[in-house]
Amino acid sequence: MRDFSAGTEDTLRNGSAGGLSIDPLSRKLASFVDLTSSDHAALEDLAAAGRRFPAQTPILHQSDVPDSAILVLEGFACRYKFLPNGRRQITAYLLPGDLFDLDLEFRLPVDCALATLTVCRLTTIPRADYEDLIRRRPRIARALRMAKLTEMATLREWVTNLGSRSGPERLAHFLCEMLMRLQKAGLASENQYSFPITQADLADTLGMSCVHINRVMQKLRRDGLIELTGRKLTILKPDGLSTLAEYDASYLEPAAVPLHAASGDRPAA
Repeated sequence: MRDFSAGTEDTLRNGSAGGLSIDPLSRKLASFVDLTSSDHAALEDLAAAGRRFPAQTPILHQSDVPDSAILVLEGFACRYKFLPNGRRQITAYLLPGDLFDLDLEFRLPVDCALATLTVCRLTTIPRADYEDLIRRRPRIARALRMAKLTEMATLREWVTNLGSRSGPERLAHFLCEMLMRLQKAGLASENQYSFPITQADLADTLGMSCVHINRVMQKLRRDGLIELTGRKLTILKPDGLSTLAEYDASYLEPAAVPLHAASGDRPAA
């Protein structure tokens, strides 16, 4: 079992140093559904405060029964599973605007764990508030469903990545996905983003050893596809990297008939 450092930290407000100018959940859900101004206000209330946690801090353990949804406001978190021998497989990255709400409505034990990868700011949404939000806000409920479909499609893509791509192809695919997801969150430029992920985390994500990860990273550098300076990743040849990965981003953009906000909100029950 890995030695995660525990942490409880001070409460922060949106708009503090390092905060986002628009709450990330609102930004994400608005990419799926046209939201009303009152929808945005409701989401901003959810994201108004949070607690800061150090990197590599466990938030939920396998078999826990969560009583709240957990929203990532800043930083990178992950879902993962531990094997009996102590090895870890990361199964999803949670970026700003992503929710951990697995089986919340059914009150079932979770079959995976949740931890921070970097310093994170997280907030919890109590079960009653979450259920009330879905009941009273049909557009938000629809957008959350679309977000869940995207998560499921991403997991299938990760399974394909692990089972059918070489080491360089796996890493290239992962880097392309991260670029697009961070762009959607307003946290990446056209070809550059913060990359605070350790080689150990990458190894647990891509099913390779740290030594193999290092060799693959060096190969992508030698081929002139990427540049990693400190914690900043630059994709020097986006077309070349996506070609190597055979990257098709359609799984991150599920098609849906837009639910427009012109008719206003459904009256609250």
